[in-house]
Amino acid sequence: MSTHGDWEAWVEFFLEGVLVTSEQATRAAKRIMELFKADRARIESLGRPAPSALRVHRLLCEKIIISMPSTTRTLRVTKPTVAAAMRHLQSLGIVRELTGRKRNKLYVYQHYLRILDEGTTPLR
Repeated sequence: MSTHGDWEAWVEFFLEGVLVTSEQATRAAKRIMELFKADRARIESLGRPAPSALRVHRLLCEKIIISMPSTTRTLRVTKPTVAAAMRHLQSLGIVRELTGRKRNKLYVYQHYLRILDEGTTPLR
């Protein structure tokens, strides 16, 4: 361990990084909460299909990527109920199907992922 050097400058640099990172995280958290609220309002406007779609939306707020089987198990609802909710969420632009397959589809809460992805460096 070095006993010489400009420790004050290093600590200042480190604390500046902590401050910037925490401010970015706070802004992202606020935007995510606003997104959840706005999307809930859009889902509520669906009328009769809203309750099921809202349940799936709540799950998406916890797990940004979900599958049909895991959603039916977690929410204890039928596959047709989840499929209908997914169609409604897709029509609102809230979720996007990732796989392009007929079975074992994965759905992502796309705007939520976009907020989380801002400012990150993609892995190569």
